Amino acid sequence: MNDSLDHLTNSPFTGKTGFENLSPAKVTLCLLLLLLAASFIPFVIQKSNLLENQYGAEMVAKSKDYSDPEEFKVLRVRMNLWTSGLTLPFLALLFPLIISNYTGLNKSDLGWKNTGLIPSIKQGFTWLIILVPIVYILQFFMVKIQLLLPGEHVADHPLTQLADQKLLALEWVMLFFTAVVGGPLLEEQIFRGLIQPWIMAKKSGVLITISCAIFLSVFQFSADWYKALTLSLGDESIENASLFLIHITKALGPLLFSLLVSALIFIINRKNKSHAAIGATALLFGMIHAFAWPSPVGLTLLGVGLGIAFAKTGNIVTPIFIHVGFNFLAFGMLLIQTVIKG
Repeated sequence: MNDSLDHLTNSPFTGKTGFENLSPAKVTLCLLLLLLAASFIPFVIQKSNLLENQYGAEMVAKSKDYSDPEEFKVLRVRMNLWTSGLTLPFLALLFPLIISNYTGLNKSDLGWKNTGLIPSIKQGFTWLIILVPIVYILQFFMVKIQLLLPGEHVADHPLTQLADQKLLALEWVMLFFTAVVGGPLLEEQIFRGLIQPWIMAKKSGVLITISCAIFLSVFQFSADWYKALTLSLGDESIENASLFLIHITKALGPLLFSLLVSALIFIINRKNKSHAAIGATALLFGMIHAFAWPSPVGLTLLGVGLGIAFAKTGNIVTPIFIHVGFNFLAFGMLLIQTVIKG
């Protein structure tokens, strides 16, 4: 097996795939079209009264009450399972069509190969065994460190909040299609199939991608930045100082992490563009999930493994297999935890 990273653009010949002619504006347009298509499923759900039939009109009305954002938070997560469970697989199937129609790239350019399926899955299984313990150990220590900081802020992923809920059978099905099917299929096509080879082919690819990751690290914690700024301009009381420390610590964590990793990627980029492309893609992948801090630290490492695995095989099936396996493990643990709690 060839262990080089020549498959970053899915071709042994640079300039033969079309990624080098793909402008940032066109990539953005494709992703915006994908977001536009994502509105179709919620529209159908609303018009079909699916949620009203499952939960009743009163519960649906409560889920739309944001006067106290925390009061019906879990209820909204449960109802959103229907949207994500149907939308993500739909977008995963639609993505290659959008890309081929608007960029000229074909499925093979995105990593969908007609050959080498079994070797790609075997390599994916090997990487899965390697990555799972490393990512979980890193995540364990990150949580411990986070609990030592002011505010002890550890944000659960919205789906993990369902562990204490007695979900309907169909809700478990929607959760499965969200986390184990749709999420990995869509994310790997976007990050490893499109963004990673695009970064490799474009001179400014690393800078653009890292800039997006840093922006996400700030934007997703904009409320904490605002509160910290407000408190810094307010009364100099012990209470305000304590709250300021909590909010600024919460906001600074993702930013400092993204800046540190970005600096490392820039250093790597001077010597090896392919490795930098993997790192930049992984950082963006991690910071997309910044809302569940500090999990993006472990997810960035997972993204590096996914990127290397894809680079080695050139087959998108490899990172998809790893991602599916990783999420399936998390899904299984959530299911077991729910069963134990009764």
